[in-house]
Order: sequence, then C-alpha cells, then structure tokens
Amino acid sequence: MGLHFIDTEKERLAALHALQLLDCPPLAMFDRITKLASVLFDSAISVISLVDENRQWFLSRVGLDAEETRREHAFCAVAIAQNCILDIQDASLDERFADNPMVTGAPFIRSYIGHSVHCPDGHLIGTLAVIDPQPAKFDGKRREKLIVLAGVVEDLLRAHKHTVEMTDLADQARDKHAALEKAHRIFVAAETAARIGSWEIDLTTMDLTWSNGVYEMHGVPLGRKISVDDAINAYAAKDRDRVSAMVDAAIEKGEPFEFEADIEDQDGNIRRVQSRGEAIEGDADHPARLVGVIHDITENHYAKMALQRAADYDRLTDLLNRNAFDRILGEKIKRQEATGQTLAVMLIDLDGFKTINDTLGHLVGDAVLRQMSDRLRESVPDDVVIARWGGDEFVFILPLGATHSDVEALWELMSQTVYRPFEVSGRKLVIHGTAGAEICNEVIGGREIVRRADLAMYTGKKRSSGTLSFYDAAHAKEHTAKLQAVTEVRDAIQSRRLFAAYQPIVDLLTQEVVGLEALMRVSARDGSELTASNLMPAIVDPHVSREVGNTMVSNICTDFPDIARHISTLGSISLNANEADLLSQNYVPNLLEKLTNAGIDPASLTLEVTETMLMVNDNDTARQVLSDLKRAGMKIALDDFGTGYSSLTHLRDFPIDIVKIDRSFVRVINSDHQSRLIVQAMIAMAQSLEIDVIAEGIETQVQRDLLALMGCRYGQGYLLGHPQPATRLASEIDRTVARKSARARTREYTQGNLVSSPAR
Repeated sequence: MGLHFIDTEKERLAALHALQLLDCPPLAMFDRITKLASVLFDSAISVISLVDENRQWFLSRVGLDAEETRREHAFCAVAIAQNCILDIQDASLDERFADNPMVTGAPFIRSYIGHSVHCPDGHLIGTLAVIDPQPAKFDGKRREKLIVLAGVVEDLLRAHKHTVEMTDLADQARDKHAALEKAHRIFVAAETAARIGSWEIDLTTMDLTWSNGVYEMHGVPLGRKISVDDAINAYAAKDRDRVSAMVDAAIEKGEPFEFEADIEDQDGNIRRVQSRGEAIEGDADHPARLVGVIHDITENHYAKMALQRAADYDRLTDLLNRNAFDRILGEKIKRQEATGQTLAVMLIDLDGFKTINDTLGHLVGDAVLRQMSDRLRESVPDDVVIARWGGDEFVFILPLGATHSDVEALWELMSQTVYRPFEVSGRKLVIHGTAGAEICNEVIGGREIVRRADLAMYTGKKRSSGTLSFYDAAHAKEHTAKLQAVTEVRDAIQSRRLFAAYQPIVDLLTQEVVGLEALMRVSARDGSELTASNLMPAIVDPHVSREVGNTMVSNICTDFPDIARHISTLGSISLNANEADLLSQNYVPNLLEKLTNAGIDPASLTLEVTETMLMVNDNDTARQVLSDLKRAGMKIALDDFGTGYSSLTHLRDFPIDIVKIDRSFVRVINSDHQSRLIVQAMIAMAQSLEIDVIAEGIETQVQRDLLALMGCRYGQGYLLGHPQPATRLASEIDRTVARKSARARTREYTQGNLVSSPAR
C-alpha cells in the first residue's frame, strides 16, 4: 500500500518496544477484550494488532490462526494512519484492499471495523478490530462500542506499562533507595493485575507490613497482624530454612537476596513465588528497614515444569527419556571422577517384542511397553535410575560403587519383573529380556559406557538370550572386526569393487566345464583380493548379506552372456543363497525379475544352500522359496553335504537336485578309510535318489581318480580350476580350446602321415 506513519515513527516504535508485548505469550486480560468484541459484533474474527517496523503482530486474536502478517498487508496500518475508525463494508470492492492476500485468500476479509489504539504516552501502536468474511456485516450503530473497547485496551496497556515499569524499578531496588520507594507505590497500584506485592520489615521494631497483594497470595484476610516468624512459616518446609537464612543475612549483614520458593496459603494451596529484598539504612526521618517485592509465578513455574517434564520424560512410558538419561549419566560421571568409585550401567532389551508388534500390531506393542514400564518403575530400587533408551530397550544407572554382585542382583530383580506374563486385550503374552552391563573403574565418556553395555547385550543375545552379560574387551574386538568388515563390503559395493569369481565345475569323465560357481570376491583398496571367509563377520549380518546377494545377482546377469558364448558346454551357474534370502517373501519375485530383465532362463542358474540355512525356525517359508524357484526352472544344490545334523532329512523335506560333498571328506579320501566309505555311501545314496553329486575341494589327481571310480560324475577344486573373474575365465577358456584344437590337428596330421607312408 505504501502507507507511512507520522514523522515520529522512530519514537512510536521505541514506545511500542518499551511495552515488551511483541511476541509475548497470550495474556488473558487482552483475550477477554477480543472475545467480548467478537460477541458484541457477532464477528468471525476479532484482533488487537500491534504494528512494528515490518509486520503486524496480533497481541490477541479470536477466529484467526495467523500470529502475524506483513506490514504492507495490514488493514490496521490504514486505521493508524487515519487515527480514526476505519469502516470497510466490502474489502473486495475497495481499491486499497482488493488485491490484499487476506482478501483474496484466507481469511477472505470483507467487513472490517478497526479503531486505533494508543500507548500510554500517546503514540499510535495498533488497532482493535472486528472482521468478518460477510460483506456489510457491521452497522454504524455499534461503533461506539468499539470505541469503548479500544479505550479499555488502552487502559490495559497503561496498566501493563505500569507493571513493566514496576518490575524494572524492583530490579533497581538493590542500588537505589528512591527507586525502590517509587516501585513500592507502583506495586500498590498494579499488584492485583500483575500478581506482585510488596513487603517491609522495620528493623527497629521487627514489625512486618504487607501490601494487599501479599495478603492475597497467602490467603490471609487484609489487615491481619503478621509477624516475621508467621511469614517464614508460610513457606514450605523444604524451603523454610533457606528463606530464613537469607532474611537473617539481609538483616545482619545488609546482603540483598533473591529466591524462588513455595508457600502454602490458608486453604492449603501451594503457590510458587519469587521474592527479592534489600536492607535500607535509616535516616533522621525513617528507621532502617528491609524492603522487597514478592511475585506470584505459580502459572509460569508449572508451565516450565510441564515443559521440563515433556523434555525429560518419554511420552509413551512416562520413564526418563534418552536426553534426561544422558544428562544424569554425565552428572554421575562427574561424581565418579571426584570419588574414584565404580560406575555401572545395565541395558535390557526385550526378546520377542518385535514378534508382538508384527503379529498383534503396534497398539498392543505400546500397551505392553506401558505395562512393562510401570512394572520396572515399581520394582526398581529408589537409588537406581531407569530410562527408556529407545524402542524396547531400557537402561539403568546403579549407585556409585556398584559391584558385579549388585548388577547381578538388579538383573535378577528386573528379569523376574520382565518374565511375568502380560494380559493385553484378553491375550496372555510372555516376554523375556537380555541384559548387558558395564562396570567402569576408570572415568570414560557416557556414550562409551552405554556402547559397552549395548555391546555386551548384543553379544549375549547371540550367545545366550535371556541372560546378563558383562562387557569384555574381546566383545569390542569382535564388534570392531564386524564393523570393519561391514564397512569394507558396503564400500566395495558402492565403488563396484565387489565382483563374482567363477570356479569351474567339471565333468570328471569328459573333462568338460559343465558349470560354474559364482563366488564373492572384493578387490581391496590395497590391491589384495578378499574372499567371503575374509569378510565373514559382515556376511553373517542379514542386511549386509542381502546387499551382497543383490550385487552378486547383478554381476551374474552382466557376466552371463559373455560366459555362455565362450563355454558351449555350460549347464548352469551356481549362486549362493543366504538365510535372509530364504526367509524373505520378496526374494523369489525379485530374483526372477532380474533374470527376466537380463534375458536369462532361470534354468541356467543353480541356487546353492547350506544345511545350516535349512535349520531356520521358519522351515515352511524356506521350503516355499526353494519350491517356487524350482518350479521356475532353477536347480537347488545342497552345499557342504554331510556336515550337518539332518542331511537325510533335508533331502526328504526340501526340493534338492544336487548335493555337494564337503571338502573335509574329499581332503582325506585317499588316507582315511572311514571317510572314503562315507563318500562312497553318499554317492550311492544320491544316485539312488536321482540326485547329482559334485565333489568339492579336489586338489590332487589321486582324489579326482578315486571319486571318478566311486561314480562321482562332477567335481570342483583347485586341481580343476581356480575362481576367476569372467574376463580372465573367458580368456583361459579360449586358450584351452585353442590348445585342444592344436593337439587334435597334430593327431590328425600324424595319423595321416602314418597311413600314407610306404612300408619298410
């Protein structure tokens, strides 16, 4: 709009800021005015607005969500500029406002009546306005009411200014006697609105004088004689000695004081007050006295307490949250550093909680967590700190000086609490817990303490679920090795250094390459080549193994056309599965989709599984995955055959096409008679079941010949070929084919010469 205020804009803004109202929390006295205006005018919106340098901010509002608008969009800017009532019947037809975003958009202002509001020193600072999206909503007969209400707003502003000045003067009470007396007079006039009162003790007679506001705070009838002891005894027992000591020091030594404390009124209500006091020397006209102010801060205090509780407590369980735990642990560490005592932290994870969430839903899971938290809170000793660490984990800080026995005793108590059955929505549920603990003799950081407890718990879950484990440096070494391996594998995937090395599977009779096993290899950044066994701590992680599996499938899809072109006798390429694959409902469709996109027939692949993979808890899912792949045309090979506990059962229960005799049998086949008999029995059994047999780990000609004599048709091992990338494998196949062709031509030439040579 381009409107500007009068030439005293700088002074106007200074007066506005001096009121200390901008961006303050809602004030009930102003909210009552806007509510009354909305009722009197039957308006959708009623606001008290203040205009500063760049914006219009709403001191109070009814029916409007926005807290502020840009100054150029403010209707009240016009009202202030005109210093009168601004009455608009339809803003959409008024050229000054037709394009205003508050007219063209929410709240779609049409009718507007606003009256300018002055601050106590006369500057125009804002308006009281009623607004409605209906045109011609307000008639001129009710303008007088708006003028009256605007006057009330100005009265309130004047009272507020007095309150601000009163507080400022109270702050200066320590330095200036005259300022304190002036503040006292202002407090008397405004203490009811501001909940501030004044008091004075005559140090000669020790008579105590209260203002009306102090009487009101204490719930004591006006004028009743109150002694200093009565006033001190009104404070809560926990604060009484502290307050008495401050008052005594002020009387005896002239020390000013300031404190917050609780008082109990005559009706038993607790109020939070802030009190300030200072001794003033006497003169010829006035005795020495102790004067001060007392401020009822109950609402602000409890609001701060509510905010603090929200910041410190978990909403679901009402236990301390991680932020509060970290702060308390930090304080414990400081005390440990000062005393040299041990510091113990225990972490409990609920076993089986994820299953409850997955099967019964998160609402039931939340109910279980609430019940569990209530139990733990009731059971934990008073000197133990308990917090929800996150998810289904709870963390405890024991008193300084705790021993292994103390931690074990706490675990015994908590485990009994955890193991008791729950009843939720008519269901009885049983949950167990696994705990890890760290007892620090030396001072270390809070994060490190919790990390150690967490590592101990993680190790316990793997080795002996449902028990307490203490941190051991070996755990850290194992964990570090896993982290390093996981980092190496994921970095290799990202930088495309993880590739497939293909080891030939050879027909022991014809010497032809009939298959390949794709083995994971990583080109390390130092130039070395890492195998899966080098990176086993990462491979056993289900998330990492799934990423490796996806990468290997992609590599096979890329390499397959070139391999098939060079190996005419190739039957299939073997891909190693992992336990996570067999338990994933998406594994089959994802794998088949990749093969289809690459134009590869599933019959060209064999999926290798180990016996331990088939011993998962969810056998039905694993069986379904293998059956679906076999129906799609893939063969299923059972790797490391003979090393498991249920080898024959696996042949019966799963759709196995191929068994691969473990290298541990092949390695000693020529020296250990019993192993030789076992291998012969396995070959014979597989043949009777029409299952192909591949012997792994063939490294000598003797092993190869013995296996061939036993009827083993296929073999794999360093004697027959080392794992190689697809490019090197293709080159070697080309060289082998060339050598065979050369030998064949040589034989033909030799035979031809023998036939054509004359007899001697």
